[in-house]
Amino acid sequence: MAKPAPKNFRRSGHPAQRPRVSSIIPGLGVDVPELQQARALWQINRFDEALELFERAVRKYPQNLVALVDTSRALGARFEITRAEAIVDRLTKVAARKPELLHLAGQSYRMIFRPDKAIECFERVLTQTRQIPDAQLELAVLYERRHRLAEAQVLIEDCLRAAPDYLEAELFKGRLLRRLKESVAAAALFRKLAGNEEAHPLVRAQAWTEVGQQQDREGDFDGAMQSVLKGKELLQAEEKPLLAESEALQGHVRNLAEALAPGHFQRWTATAKVFPHCKQALLTSFPRSGTTLLEQVLDSHPGLVSADEREAFGRDIFPAIWRSPTTPLPTADALDAVPPARLLAQRERYFTYMAAALNEPIGDRVHLDKNPSLTPLLPGMLRLFPETMLLIALRDPRDVVISCFMQYLPLNPNSVCFLTLERTARRYAHDLKLWLDLREKICNPWLEVRYEDCVGNLEREARRALAFVGLPWDPNVLDYRERLKTKAVASPTYEAVSQPLYSSAIGRWKNYRKYLEPVLPFLQPCIEVFGYEPS
Repeated sequence: MAKPAPKNFRRSGHPAQRPRVSSIIPGLGVDVPELQQARALWQINRFDEALELFERAVRKYPQNLVALVDTSRALGARFEITRAEAIVDRLTKVAARKPELLHLAGQSYRMIFRPDKAIECFERVLTQTRQIPDAQLELAVLYERRHRLAEAQVLIEDCLRAAPDYLEAELFKGRLLRRLKESVAAAALFRKLAGNEEAHPLVRAQAWTEVGQQQDREGDFDGAMQSVLKGKELLQAEEKPLLAESEALQGHVRNLAEALAPGHFQRWTATAKVFPHCKQALLTSFPRSGTTLLEQVLDSHPGLVSADEREAFGRDIFPAIWRSPTTPLPTADALDAVPPARLLAQRERYFTYMAAALNEPIGDRVHLDKNPSLTPLLPGMLRLFPETMLLIALRDPRDVVISCFMQYLPLNPNSVCFLTLERTARRYAHDLKLWLDLREKICNPWLEVRYEDCVGNLEREARRALAFVGLPWDPNVLDYRERLKTKAVASPTYEAVSQPLYSSAIGRWKNYRKYLEPVLPFLQPCIEVFGYEPS
């Protein structure tokens, strides 16, 4: 019987939504009433009250390991990174000679954007025991993200010797083999996993995607599409609640954007002049539009620091701006009525969260929030920061749709739209139409940057983008790949962005023209407006 997927592999939500850790390690500690009450409040979204109880449990029972782990993860889920880190630091001291607890601490560090501390924890685990395969896999994944492929391979081979039926480790081994240019061995392993009906569906879905991508590289485009469709079919079994949530969210943000008029943005800009000015820029558009490439180039400038796809604004800050007992949904009136004191508090909270996740002060640098999924939430960002400079990454809509569809992404209310080509095209059209409508209303400076232009002349486009955000030219930004040899990138495109620029992804959609033809009407308006060649 195949080993079931570990909980941290299966989950698509935040770590704090996992079962309490006392159910994972027997004897970890007493599950005190404060923790039970806190979890109950968490489940009904009463997060502030839950956090108060979690932290009360830590103060009352400072040696209770269940309290330390659960509280750190709950704080991390609410982007209280500094407070969470302090508690995990305490846990590592208590757990100094307990590898199971160090493993939990390592996971917690990873979840709160402290990868260096996570690596240290997992390395300490492996000096004490080789009987926790998850620790070897976790550490191998962190090494691979830093392109330390040989070290990752040693770890994963050790892991599989100890647990030969650990299919998640087999899947990761296949990715390492592919990156190490052992494509034949990688392809065989992926096909074996894809066809293993005892494997978890998430393992099989990822394996089918890898098979499809290899077929794409070999020019077998029909085979690639069929393999990817098999992976999507496995994921569709779990799509129903997420799809309903996605459609509801799209309706809410669309109604909000349509209700806003130029006067709203003018008022927001005028009233925000009493706040300290922030050097805030947002890089957004749609997934697979070239945002990661542009971000990494700009982030190499000493006058700018980027936050790579953090969820704080969408999950926490935006609702905190407008939500009240009488406003369950964001509306133009609700955003208009936000008191200045609340706006100021959320502005400060946003930057506190971002600096904590970066683990460094932002200071006087331009802060670039890079998140291609934030386009539908632009009204909220512009309400909070009317001074925001908007960078919009563009790429041929047909290439974007094919690229999104051919990827595996953990299921969430965004990625659930990428399980069929039609839904992918509809979602692209939805988000970019919002941008086209908003750009006619907003007061903010904005600049559209085409991926194809970046590939053709990166220096020219980098100069344009830097000048737009008010920074002087620095030729070192063109050496961004040197920084990426040791820097971890959160985006799913971390591997591709570390490679030399290539043009083979431009016009890739033509290989799948017959599959795209039914959905081209959804994309045609954007193709025309953004100046791409007709189909």
